[in-house]
Amino acid sequence: MKAAGLFLLFFLSHLESFAQNIEAHSWILFNSVSGEILSEHQADKVSSPASLTKVLTAYVVLKEIKEQRLSPRSLIVVPSLVLQTRQEESQMYLKPGNRVSIRDLLKGLIVMSANDAALALADYVGGSPKNFVQMMNRAAKEIGMKQSSFVNPTGLFAPGHYSTAKDLMLLAKAISQQYPEYFEYSSLPEMTYNSFRKKNTNELLGRSLAVDGMKTGHIKAAGWCVMVSAKKTFSAGGERVIAIVLGSPSNEKRTQAGLQLIRKGLGIIPELD
Repeated sequence: MKAAGLFLLFFLSHLESFAQNIEAHSWILFNSVSGEILSEHQADKVSSPASLTKVLTAYVVLKEIKEQRLSPRSLIVVPSLVLQTRQEESQMYLKPGNRVSIRDLLKGLIVMSANDAALALADYVGGSPKNFVQMMNRAAKEIGMKQSSFVNPTGLFAPGHYSTAKDLMLLAKAISQQYPEYFEYSSLPEMTYNSFRKKNTNELLGRSLAVDGMKTGHIKAAGWCVMVSAKKTFSAGGERVIAIVLGSPSNEKRTQAGLQLIRKGLGIIPELD
């Protein structure tokens, strides 16, 4: 009994102190089925969501597919507006006039975090990026994202473009329950389009934690962000733990934060540093 008590104290001391080791301005950890929040820190703090925005972009497109207004096999003509994508932005190097499938654009959006893919999808699905953004905000409202506003489909910084870790939790829960096919894309380790090959930026993929996505993001105004999910091994019905981290100071720190939260969600004792 004494040994068990000491072990429990050891375990609890790590759970109480692990939050101090997470370098981010806000985060949340939750169960994707029950919605139970397992850990949070400043989860209502308004922030730029960076490319986590693209999860909502994907949500709108997958909704159109499910409601049979769109097919993933459809080929679209790449619009000239993809030329707005600057060289330093993440992209899949689409060329105006070329034909590309909705499926490949979704892969580029989620795996490559391609801004040109986001623009092409927005233009085709919404008729224009402006109309698509209206679809995004309607979807966000339906999901219950009350502290969010979106002005573009890419996540680039813009006045009036913001969200919170808690609102992004609602988005992650909605897409995991309504459109689980999202994970068929976000679990891909890499993607090649034409001759361009890029690894998935989620560095937790491939580790022994059953991680299967969801999305990373980074711009100067947001810091380094990640939305990461892991399947619960002995759970039926696609139960996952999902962590959302906003505002880490580096790629390494956001990866560490995501790892710590997922380990906690899966009931794994945090390792000593």
